[in-house]
Amino acid sequence: MKKLTLVISFFLFMLNCFSQGSNPGILAGNVMDDKKKALQDATVELIPLKDTLNKEAKRTGKDGDFAFSNIGFGYYKLRISYVGMQVLTLDSINFRTERYDFNLSDITLKPKSTENLDEIIVYAEKPLIQSKDGNITFNAGESALAAGSNASDLLNNVPLVSKDPNGKITVRGKEPKILIDDKPVELNLQQLQDLLESLPGSSIEKIEVMTNPPPQYANEQGGVINIVTKKGKVGRSGRLNISAGTRGDFGISGNFSYRKQGFALSINAGAGYNYLQGSSHSERNNFYTDSSNFFNTKSRYNNENARPNFRLNMDYDIDKRQSLNFVLQYNQNDYWNRNTTEYTNIDRFGDIYRLSERTIRSEGDSYSPNLNLSYTRKGKVAGESLKIITGANFSFNTSLRNFYQQYFNPDHSFNGLDSTQKQFTDNKSNGYSIRVNYDKPLPNKKTFLSFGTFYNRSNSHIEVDASYLKKPEEVFQKSDLLSNHFRFHQGITNFRGSVRQLIKENFSVTAGISVENTAVFFELYKDNRDAKNNYWTALPFANINRSWKDKLNLTLAYRRSIRRPGINELNPTIDFGDPYNVRFGNEKLMASTAHNFDFVIGRTKQLYYVNLGLGYNIVEDIFSPVRTLIPGEKTQITWENISGRKEYEMSTWGGVTINKKIKVNLSASYTYNVYSDFDKTVNRYRNGGSFTSNMNSTYTPKDVLNFTGSFTFNRFANPQGFARWNWSMNVGVQRKFLDKKLIVTLNIIDPFLQETKNFTYGTNFTLQSFSTAQTRNFRLSVGYNFTKTAKKKTPAPVKK
Repeated sequence: MKKLTLVISFFLFMLNCFSQGSNPGILAGNVMDDKKKALQDATVELIPLKDTLNKEAKRTGKDGDFAFSNIGFGYYKLRISYVGMQVLTLDSINFRTERYDFNLSDITLKPKSTENLDEIIVYAEKPLIQSKDGNITFNAGESALAAGSNASDLLNNVPLVSKDPNGKITVRGKEPKILIDDKPVELNLQQLQDLLESLPGSSIEKIEVMTNPPPQYANEQGGVINIVTKKGKVGRSGRLNISAGTRGDFGISGNFSYRKQGFALSINAGAGYNYLQGSSHSERNNFYTDSSNFFNTKSRYNNENARPNFRLNMDYDIDKRQSLNFVLQYNQNDYWNRNTTEYTNIDRFGDIYRLSERTIRSEGDSYSPNLNLSYTRKGKVAGESLKIITGANFSFNTSLRNFYQQYFNPDHSFNGLDSTQKQFTDNKSNGYSIRVNYDKPLPNKKTFLSFGTFYNRSNSHIEVDASYLKKPEEVFQKSDLLSNHFRFHQGITNFRGSVRQLIKENFSVTAGISVENTAVFFELYKDNRDAKNNYWTALPFANINRSWKDKLNLTLAYRRSIRRPGINELNPTIDFGDPYNVRFGNEKLMASTAHNFDFVIGRTKQLYYVNLGLGYNIVEDIFSPVRTLIPGEKTQITWENISGRKEYEMSTWGGVTINKKIKVNLSASYTYNVYSDFDKTVNRYRNGGSFTSNMNSTYTPKDVLNFTGSFTFNRFANPQGFARWNWSMNVGVQRKFLDKKLIVTLNIIDPFLQETKNFTYGTNFTLQSFSTAQTRNFRLSVGYNFTKTAKKKTPAPVKK
């Protein structure tokens, strides 16, 4: 604690250092043409609005770069000219105490037209969170929370986004489609989690949440989350980040970027280490015809993992209308976990009649390379485009789990009985996908067509070898019941078409349909049988959008969506990590479909924005984990299709600018689930509500100093009960030094104990469980940007 106090004191002392002069303003940027070629010797003029004659002029360098320094406070405009190009003016750039350093990258000049009109753009600064047409943009590059974090951490701070108790990402309670740089991520849940946890937060430019997605993803029940990575500046640039926390975590990542005309290369590499401790306890009350008893557990755990990662992104413009993009990514996860659980059986009189303790040591690793290749061709008519996206992914996972259980007398003395087991799992997965999108506006400029198709194939080969230590021979004997060997294949084929009709300005109607075929095939070697399922699904969609001068927006949308079970829900392998709670998947699960009706109204003004969403969903053939009490005082947990439910949803998200230094954003979503009378009577399912909330705030006293805070609270319902999560919190303080090249950030994460409560109600039992995780962390991050900044030396002015 003394060391931590010294670190924080030093950090706060540094915040007061490096004071600025009387004219601290800096303005830098780079200029290019519409072919992304850097323009050397372009004329750049900085003109104060209060005295237009007192202007300063520069010429751009070989990379199109320019820089002004020693700029006084006030409003300015920036005028850029080049031979054969339209003059561009950026108006209303405000230099002030809380913001006096501007970096304007990729300023594009257009060829001079016959009308010879100049282009004037009113400059608008980027806030932490933006909202337009019901969609949300979280500008991670503006947030102190990005330092030392990863993509998974940042998603926790985005309005409307949350994670359910299984770690699955949701938007307003429904699962979205994840994109990275506008390309879909075709991975299973575990692969997606590994990818997001290995993607450094410092490499992310922004996160877009599209509650009303484009036609390509119109049938995604939770909309779309698009993670946009940083592309770097013209020329060479780099970035190095190091972070460490009091919880035992450590991370290092670096980036190199190179850009020139028609070519961009970005390389990210790094590694992270995490250590997490926690504990839990549960109380289960079993009911029988003539008696009842109790089964209690207490456990503690510690998990460690190391995650090296590498990502290469390359963009190449073949010509003015054709471009290629290539992405190569590699993620690795090595982990070491230990869990110890005490099991206690208690009769109805409160006496212990069985007592044991089980220790599980797990270690394993996963290697996940994947690649994407995209081709884009723009038509001669604005808005016409053809895009082909291909991808392939691979995953190699191995894990070894060792189990040791001791049995005790009621007084905790050892009774001489114990057991030893082990389980080795080898999981090899691969997949490939191709997606084609074509958009074309008709000559009337009011009708827009969109067509597309995709095919996505995934394969898994899983071998589970379980054995137990046979006594007194002291040799391991194979356990056929707990071993398994199977292959899983899934292919999804989709055809899509839609039309968007512009009724008048800011008023449009869109309608379309997707037709999908899903083919699932299990090769169950252990049972010497196959299991197949093949079905077609029609997924219509439509929406009406009306807006008034970007101030008020109305959207009414309908979509039919489909949710397919993944390998985690289908895997029939028995997990005996807990001998009293038998878990396994169900290869006979059917996909769940839903009719989703959404109404969103939003208003955006200069100082605030607010949105209200109302939804009604009819969900059919829901698959959900169901827990039942079986003989031997055990519970069985597996996935089952239940009849269906109706969902009533209300959500809101908004933000307010209190002043130029303080901004606050809030979001909340509530979904109430209603089950059929049959399920409530026979299965004892319960109607219930899920609630998610998020609050973000930023305070920027100076351009080089900012404070960012994020607070969340979630509560999730399921057919047999609910899981309640307490508050989580992340507060960041960021200070920039050396012309913003050196960035130091202190994050205070979950200073209060995190506890999760789960309540489950079965036909003949009730279960209450409580778990805590030691997520409290004080993390210090240091980053350095290897980029050009404004120089104090003033180049010779342009001759007049």
